[in-house]
Amino acid sequence: MKNLFKLSAVSSFVLASVALPLQATDTIAVTEQNYNQAAAAKYMGNWDKRGADKEIVHLPILVPAGNKAPVVRMNQDSLYSSAIAHADKDGYIHVTIDEFENEPGTEDIYTSVHVLDENSASPMYKVGPGEYSVKIDTDFAFIIFRAGVEDKSDLTNALAAQSRFHVDYSATKEFAPEGYVAPNYDVAQRQAMTKKLKKEFLEAGEDFFYVESSDSPDANNGRQMRSNAQGWGGMPIEVGISNIYRNTKQFDGSVCQQTTFAEPDNKYFTSVTLYDEVGYMLDTDRFSINSYEWDKNSDGTVTISFGCGDDAPNNLETNGEDFNYTVRNYGASHDVEYDLFGGRELKYLAGGSLNPDYKS
Repeated sequence: MKNLFKLSAVSSFVLASVALPLQATDTIAVTEQNYNQAAAAKYMGNWDKRGADKEIVHLPILVPAGNKAPVVRMNQDSLYSSAIAHADKDGYIHVTIDEFENEPGTEDIYTSVHVLDENSASPMYKVGPGEYSVKIDTDFAFIIFRAGVEDKSDLTNALAAQSRFHVDYSATKEFAPEGYVAPNYDVAQRQAMTKKLKKEFLEAGEDFFYVESSDSPDANNGRQMRSNAQGWGGMPIEVGISNIYRNTKQFDGSVCQQTTFAEPDNKYFTSVTLYDEVGYMLDTDRFSINSYEWDKNSDGTVTISFGCGDDAPNNLETNGEDFNYTVRNYGASHDVEYDLFGGRELKYLAGGSLNPDYKS
C-alpha cells in the first residue's frame, strides 16, 4: 500500500519480535535509515505471536516488573489491550470505545486509544468514548487501548472497561487474511543498535520525542531512534489530550534521594515510575506511584522519595539499585508542555557524582 522505508524519521516503542522462517540471506540489515521500522516490527511481531492480528489481546493483569514485562518502559497506570489491523482500501483504521453503561459494581474510568503505524509514527491518540478513524502511512497499524487503574489493589473497573474496546478487522480479512507478518530484520544488528541508543538517551538526559508521521516537519531521526530504543509507543504533544513522558538521567540508588514539585495540573492524572538502565520497571515492592494515591505536603506540593524508607513521604524502593524514572502526564498541561515544573533534579547521579542539574 504505502512505502514503509521512508528516510525521514518517525516515533517510538519497543517489544520482541519473532524471526520468520526465512533464509539468512533474506534478513534485512538494520541501519539508521530503518531503525524505527525495525523497532516497530519487533514489537508488533511480539503481539502478533499472541494473536493480536486476529482479535484484541487484553492483558488482565498489571504489567509485571523486571524483564518479565513484554516491552520496556511499560507502566502500571493502566491495563493494556493491543491489536494489529490492516488499513482499509482508503488507508484508514477504525476503532471504537463504547460509552460507559454503569455496569453493576463498576465505575467509569480513564480510557484511551493510541494508533501507531509500521514506521513507529503516531497519527492518533484519543481519550474517552467514541468511534475513531485515522489514515495511516503503512499497511498495518498497532493499536493500544488503555484502561486506567486508580487503585492497584482493585482492577474491577479496568477489567470491565476492556470490554468496551473494539477494532474493525474487516480490512485485515479482505487484504491480509494471513494476518500481520513482521519483516525479517537482522536481530543482532537491531539489538546492538538498540543498546547503543539506550545509552545515548540516558547520557543525554533527553525527553521522549514522537511525531504524527514520518513527514512531520519536526521529524528528527536521531532523537526518535533514541526514544524508540528506550520507550517505544509514545505520541506527539496535544495539550489536554495526549500524554507527555518526561524522563531523567540515571541516579544513585544506594542513598536516599527526594524531589519536591508543584502538581503540574494535568487534565487526567500524573505518575512516576522507576526503571533500570535497560528500561524495565525496577523490580521492587513499590516502584511506581500516581496522583490518585500520593500524599501532598501541607503547602500542596508533592514530595517523592527514592530509597528513603517507609516513613519517608511517597517512598519508592530502589533496593540500592541505580535507577532513572519517567514522569507521565496524562492529558498534559501547558506547564508540562513547556517543562515549567521540577521533579527531575535529584542530587546524586549513578556512581555517586553530584548532579550538575540539582537545585537545592
